[in-house]
Amino acid sequence: MTNVHHAAESWQDGRMWEEMVTVVAVEHRVDPRITRTRAALIRALTALVSESPKGETISMSAVADRANLSRQALHSHYSNVGDLATDVWISRLLSDWRSLDEIAANLDKALIEAVRVRGIEPLLAAGREDREFFDKLRAIPRGERVAEVIAAAVTVWLTESDRDSTGSKIALTGDARIFTIAGMVALVSRWQMADTPPSIAQQIATLRTFAAGAAAVTSG
Repeated sequence: MTNVHHAAESWQDGRMWEEMVTVVAVEHRVDPRITRTRAALIRALTALVSESPKGETISMSAVADRANLSRQALHSHYSNVGDLATDVWISRLLSDWRSLDEIAANLDKALIEAVRVRGIEPLLAAGREDREFFDKLRAIPRGERVAEVIAAAVTVWLTESDRDSTGSKIALTGDARIFTIAGMVALVSRWQMADTPPSIAQQIATLRTFAAGAAAVTSG
């Protein structure tokens, strides 16, 4: 009876574990409709930005019409064109990394994964190669989300990514983090639009020096 009892307990434990794994998987599963809708909206705004002169206002209605979706569908995913522009920016940077149809539902996470695995070099190169598009995209007013996304990606690059020749980790917190990342964005934006920018390797070295200096001042 004891062996039977233990076998029953083992079976129940295994069944409970399978049920727990199933619950977790369901909780993390993304509704494919969300991915499809966001991908359609991202592609719509991408096309409109590509076709429009820099600085031309692009309305929510124009995006919804281009995506063949209602404005209600657009508003259920993005509060304004600026928030959608942030996802367009990420998707364009990651176009050689993951298919939009795979990552549209969580582009922030995809960006972090890409930086952790590949470092920041591919992003700098992509921004330079596509500089006219990104210049137009920067003209679209965006809210706090884009700053949060950039801050998270830069933090992962400085502290977790192994794709760096120095291998040193630079931790930034508080005001130093805000100051440093804002400076990095300004530098990268200037390099992307320059006729003769520094090489990608030089850009990375400058960004790391900038970050290390800010970290040293803060720790001191």
